Amino acid sequence: MPVLPRLLLLLASAAQTPQSQPTPAELEIEVRENVRNQPLGDGTVADLALPEEFLRRVADRIVRSSYEERYRIVVDDVAVPVPEVAGIPAARTLWIALGAAAVAVLAGGWVSIARRRGARSP
Repeated sequence: MPVLPRLLLLLASAAQTPQSQPTPAELEIEVRENVRNQPLGDGTVADLALPEEFLRRVADRIVRSSYEERYRIVVDDVAVPVPEVAGIPAARTLWIALGAAAVAVLAGGWVSIARRRGARSP
């Protein structure tokens, strides 16, 4: 069984029983052991003798992804209308912002060219 489903089963069983929740350090140790015990060919991942720091990072990413899958709430903002800014419609606000950005880029290029010409003249 892959590591993530085992972790989810561990978290689900911990939530159902009145036992105390494992500390983050205990959870990380358990995930690292689960990673080491995963079958790999004729042996296990432990046979690779991976560095402890690498296993810590893998365990941390497994715990984080499990948390995000279970508890992170993603809200679809498509239904949220774009508000008008000071009475200007949203479409015009976008064009004004794009125009201002274009003017800023042109002004920066003009200043750059002026500096180069100034550096060349004696």
